[in-house]
Amino acid sequence: MAMWGKVEQSILWVVTYTPLVLIMIFRFITSNEFFGLDQQIRMIFNKDSVFLSNLALEIYFILIALVFTVALYIATIKYYLSGYEKNIKPGKEGNDYFIRKIEKLSANDYSFFLLTLLLPLISLDHSSAINLAVSIMVVIYVIIIYVKTDAISVCPLFFFSGRRVYKGIISTGTKAQELSNPSFRKEVVIVIKRENISLNRTVRGAQLVGNVYYLTDTQQNS
Repeated sequence: MAMWGKVEQSILWVVTYTPLVLIMIFRFITSNEFFGLDQQIRMIFNKDSVFLSNLALEIYFILIALVFTVALYIATIKYYLSGYEKNIKPGKEGNDYFIRKIEKLSANDYSFFLLTLLLPLISLDHSSAINLAVSIMVVIYVIIIYVKTDAISVCPLFFFSGRRVYKGIISTGTKAQELSNPSFRKEVVIVIKRENISLNRTVRGAQLVGNVYYLTDTQQNS
């Protein structure tokens, strides 16, 4: 099973930030009075109604955006993770690992993502085309940083796949082998589907990208 390259990472991050860009574009449109779209909608329905007010239209957009975001996130991450439980098995893909340590990622690990998500929304007035362009350029720059640094572990799409993301230590050797050769152990980010993977037996895994590994309990899959 091939590792994720820069293209796959770029697509995942573009999908992640797509709702943010849509919101910024929507704010730009609404700040400029819909470019007359609000009047056109009222003309089509031939009436003034509270259900066609600017506030109502904004609420409709938010609801549609939420549904679109969840559907897009689920479809994208499931596509890229599809087949991992099926293919990472003895005799097929992957290698055997021991999990020596596992812990949840802290809020600090996601702080840069949250910062880049919130700042464009609260720091700039998107009624200006220049400000909108600057905001989109910042998002593109952030995506480039994520892709260049292989920082896919903090991508929120994993949470829409039923998987969990942890920091941990894995090993390809026994504890006796590790004493003579510490290189058997690796500090990695672990993506798993089940939270009850045992630390007392080997699990099957494959490298997704950089230090990010996808692990699965083959005994539960059999």
